[in-house]
Amino acid sequence: MLRALPALLLVAALVVACGTSKTQPPAQSAPGARVSVTADWGVTSIANGRGNVGTVIAATGGVARLTTGYGGRYVTAIDGQAGDGTRDWIFWINGIESPVGGADVEVAAGDRVWWDLHRWPGRVHVPAVVANWPLPLTRGIAGPHKTLSADEPLARALRKAGADVSAPAAVEGARALVGANDELRQRDPLWRRAVDDASAAGLTAWIDPNGQVQVWNATRGAAEAVSGATAVIVATTDGFTAADPPVVIIAGVSQNAAFSAAEDLIRDPTLVRQATAICLDADGQVVCRGGRGRVPRP
Repeated sequence: MLRALPALLLVAALVVACGTSKTQPPAQSAPGARVSVTADWGVTSIANGRGNVGTVIAATGGVARLTTGYGGRYVTAIDGQAGDGTRDWIFWINGIESPVGGADVEVAAGDRVWWDLHRWPGRVHVPAVVANWPLPLTRGIAGPHKTLSADEPLARALRKAGADVSAPAAVEGARALVGANDELRQRDPLWRRAVDDASAAGLTAWIDPNGQVQVWNATRGAAEAVSGATAVIVATTDGFTAADPPVVIIAGVSQNAAFSAAEDLIRDPTLVRQATAICLDADGQVVCRGGRGRVPRP
C-alpha cells in the first residue's frame, strides 16, 4: 500500500502517473458491491453506495471520484482527499484488510468494501475489523469460510444470518469468542498472543492482563485506558495477516459483561458500523472507538 513506499518515490510517481475518474454506478436493479468511504477511523462519512462488480477500484469509482497513481493501480485520493504518508487510504473487503492494491483484487455482488483515510503509525496493519458485522465471519475476501465456530449467543446470531456454525468456538479457524478476558486468554492462544502484543495483532481495542480496557488513539499515537468500559468488540486474524482465518472477540471484564455486549451487538449491529473496534459500558453505550480513542458518554 502507499504507506510502504519511500516518500521521494511517492512524490515522483504521483507527478508522472496519476489520474482522476468516476465510473458509472450500476443500475439500481443491478447487483453490486457496497462501498463505504470514511475518514479518521470511521468518524467522518465521505461516500456510500453501490459500485460495479470487478476490481475494488472499479467498484469504488461508482460511488466516489478517484485519483490513482502507479499506472492506476493504487488510490491516492478519494473525492479530493489525499493521503500524506502518515494519513493514508486503507481498505478492507468484507472486514479483511486487503494485502494488495485496489486494482489487484476483485469484488462480487454482495461484497462490502470499506475505505478509510487515517493515521496509521502504530497500527500499520489492522487485519480484520467489525465494521460490517456479521462480516468477516460469514464471508471473507475469497467467499464463505469452509468452517466456522462460535460461542453463544453469537453462534445463534450467525446461524440466523445463514452461516453453518458449530458451537462452542474452536481454537483454530474462523471463529467468534465470547467470554471474560481472563478466561479467553486461558482458552484461546490467539487471544493471549493478541493481548500481549496488541500492535502486532492490529488490535484497536482490548482488555489488558490487568483487566483494564484499552483503546488505540491514533492522534496521540498511543493506547489509553477507558474508565467505565466493561467489554470490547474487536477482530483480528489467526496469524495476524489477511491470509489467516478471521477471529471476532467479545471480551468482558466479567462473563456477564461479555454476554451483555454480545446481546447488544445482536440487537443493534449498527453499534459497530464504520468502526474497527468498540468498547461498551455496563449500560451498552459505546465509550470508545478503535483509532479514535475514548468517546464521551451521551
